[in-house]
Amino acid sequence: MNCQHIFRRRYFRCQSAGAAILGIALCVPIAMQAQQTTPPQTSEGVAVPRTDAQTAMPYRSPRPPRPRRQLRHLTRMLNLTPDQQKQILPILRQRDKQAEALRKDTSLGPRQRHRQMRALMQDTHQKMEAVMTADQKQQFEQRMREMQQRMRDRRMQQNNGQAPPAGQAPPPPGSNGQPPPPQR
Repeated sequence: MNCQHIFRRRYFRCQSAGAAILGIALCVPIAMQAQQTTPPQTSEGVAVPRTDAQTAMPYRSPRPPRPRRQLRHLTRMLNLTPDQQKQILPILRQRDKQAEALRKDTSLGPRQRHRQMRALMQDTHQKMEAVMTADQKQQFEQRMREMQQRMRDRRMQQNNGQAPPAGQAPPPPGSNGQPPPPQR
């Protein structure tokens, strides 16, 4: 055999071995990721096995915080009394049950679900504000406005500074979607 033929043979063996190793290296992380599934947590913290409908959905809307956790946050934020806490906890639990029912309702389209979820949140806020003092209501409403503003800002960043889609609130006056200039 001539040397050139031997060289080609070795070269192609190395090439095919390298291609096989590369193919395996690319497939292993994908297979590992497919096997890493954790069951979702319910609002009570008990694990529930996934169903085919849950795994088939590419996106699940974020769930609101658990009622007790949210109550602790509200208590710190608004200095709720123990009596107020006892009145607000059932409101939060009822909201979670109704929100879960809305998520599971397959007869609703995304816009209808969004509208009903928004109405549920407004109703929940009204019920909670009925338990609060005037100062607590004012502070709660201020925090809600701040949260909505952060959400608008985040949407603006996701849209790369472009105007939000139709049906969304415009950015506040004087805001061009750019960060403020550094102060000296």
